Amino acid sequence: MSTNRQEVSGATVRADMGAQYVSVEESDSATMQVAERLLSSGVCAEVSPELLTATPERPVRAKHLAGTAGGVNDALKTLLEEADATVHYEKRVASLDLQSGSWRARPFEGAPGMFDAVLIAVPGCGVGGDNLLKIHGSWEGMLKQDQNKQLMAAQHDQRWSFAFFLPSDCQAVCERYFGPKVVEKLVDDEVVHLLCYQSRKTEIVSLESSASSPVVVAHSTTEWAKRHAQRGGKDERLLREMAAHVQKLIGLEGPLSQLTSTSKVITWKQCQVQRPVTSEAVPFMAVTSAPPLLLAGDYFTSSSFSGCVRSGFAAAEALSALLKDVTPKATDAPEVSEGTGRKGKGKGGKGKRDQGKGKHKHDTWENDGGWQDGGWHHGGWKGKGGKGGKGGKGKREGYPYS
Repeated sequence: MSTNRQEVSGATVRADMGAQYVSVEESDSATMQVAERLLSSGVCAEVSPELLTATPERPVRAKHLAGTAGGVNDALKTLLEEADATVHYEKRVASLDLQSGSWRARPFEGAPGMFDAVLIAVPGCGVGGDNLLKIHGSWEGMLKQDQNKQLMAAQHDQRWSFAFFLPSDCQAVCERYFGPKVVEKLVDDEVVHLLCYQSRKTEIVSLESSASSPVVVAHSTTEWAKRHAQRGGKDERLLREMAAHVQKLIGLEGPLSQLTSTSKVITWKQCQVQRPVTSEAVPFMAVTSAPPLLLAGDYFTSSSFSGCVRSGFAAAEALSALLKDVTPKATDAPEVSEGTGRKGKGKGGKGKRDQGKGKHKHDTWENDGGWQDGGWHHGGWKGKGGKGGKGGKGKREGYPYS
């Protein structure tokens, strides 16, 4: 899930750049309970399936919820608030090492922290900017050979997402293209997979008239994304190519700049799970039990809200059982911590990698960041990295994910 926010003509408008809806499978009682909580809180409202397109990715027998304030990421914020969890933003983990019977987690920026148990819920192995392959440390050597093989075998497709915040005089053209009711159209030509009328969706679920600026979100086809796999989201040529295609589809007249002047691009390098980890008897993976380290995510189930919840719930229940009779012993990291890296596993960015030694001045894992529209982090991390599996200083761009 990722929602982008823009100020247009004095009004705040938002666009869902990843999952358009919280799709909850009706046969899954646990996720249906979550859906009911979101509906009763008023943060989400149900959208009739008659207004939606039957895309291959969307569950058939499901409730489809949208954020009443204009973005589906409000659902995540609400669940975190109800859980009464202490959340530390802007603390993406760079390494995880076993130290004195506890886990030492070091973020890309800031001081490390010590924890009695860790549950990693990030995208699995692949080419995405932020995934399991980016977390190094001694935990890598604790994976069994068959576990490593299973993780590396998971496959995802890739897509690009473009949000266009249009001038108010484009409203009539958008209404004519989408018709009087529907909120999206399946295109599936050589460039666009799905066109979403975000501003109408917001109007339907909020029961209020839409903002003066119509918002359209275009999801590329997987084939188009593959052709441009080596490109980045800041490539102006590709933005203009997509904008010109959308302009022609909708029937907008006038300069192309009316689409590109206020826009947002996200490159989903790891999008829908095509082949999940299926060798596990449960929808998560237990790396160690003492101290506990578990992996969870849609790559154990399916790329849907229900798939994520199934994996997360199962992992949380297992973690709770492992911690039932355990006395907490993790303390803050020492004033200055040194840790030697270990050689990693697999391929595609892990390989053999010597993390080297690094000193980290101690501070606390304070809640020093805020929720950012557009994902957990709006921008890129800069830190120690490397090319070809070899350590060294480098820079990498973070990709939002759902």
